[in-house]
Amino acid sequence: MIRDSRAFLIGLVMLISFGVIYAYMMSPSFGNGRNGLDFADDMFNAISKGSAAAVVQGEIKKSEKWNGSEIDVTLTCKDEGQAERWANLYKKVDGATIATDKEKLFIKADLGKIFSTLAEDCTAMYDNKGEVLQQKYSIDPREATNSWYNSLKSVTKSLDNKALFAESLAIQNFSKKVIEPAYNYYGVETKYVKDNMGIMTFMLVFYMVYTLWYGFAIYYLSIGFGITMNKAGKKVEA
Repeated sequence: MIRDSRAFLIGLVMLISFGVIYAYMMSPSFGNGRNGLDFADDMFNAISKGSAAAVVQGEIKKSEKWNGSEIDVTLTCKDEGQAERWANLYKKVDGATIATDKEKLFIKADLGKIFSTLAEDCTAMYDNKGEVLQQKYSIDPREATNSWYNSLKSVTKSLDNKALFAESLAIQNFSKKVIEPAYNYYGVETKYVKDNMGIMTFMLVFYMVYTLWYGFAIYYLSIGFGITMNKAGKKVEA
C-alpha cells in the first residue's frame, strides 16, 4: 500500500528514467556496434595504453646499457619444432650465433642487440603495425611476440644457473615492461588523458550521478511504501 504518493511518484519517475538510460546504454548506439559499456571499456583501455607508453619507452632506453654484454646460453625446448621457431627469432639479432640440435637451442649473442631487436618488434606491436613482424618472421605477430616472451623465460633460467643475475633481471624487467604491454595492447588505439579531458570528466561525473540516481529512486520508493528507518526509542525500565 502506498503511504506517500508524492514520494512514490518521484521514485517511480526516477526509476523509469534510470531504466530508459540503461536501455540506451545497452543498445549498439556508440559506434562500430558497441554499447555504452563497450565504448567506456575501449576508452579506458586506450587511455591506459597512452599512459603506459612512457614506461615502455623508458625501459627500452634503459636496455641500451647492455650493448656489448654477451650471453651464451643453451635452452631445452619442448620439441624440435619449438627449437626451430625460437631459433628463427634470434637469427634476426645482429651478430648472433644460433644453432639447434633436436630440442636444444644454442644462443650466443650481444644482450644489448637482443634488446634492440625486441625494441623494434615491440614498438611495431605497440603501434599496431603487426605486418612488420608478419613480414619479418612469416608468422602471426602475436605468435612471434609470445615466442619471444617464452624463449626469454628460458634464457633467464639459464642465466640464473650461471649466476648471471643482473642480466637475468634485466630481461625479466624488459619482458614485463615492454613485451607484455606490446602484446596486451596490440590492436588497441592509443589515446592520452590530456586530449580527452572532456569525455573523461563526463564519464566519471555521469557514473557518480547515475549511481546516486538509482539510490535515490529506491529511497523515494521506500518512503512511498512507508518503509523507513526510525531511531528506536530509549527503553524505560520500571
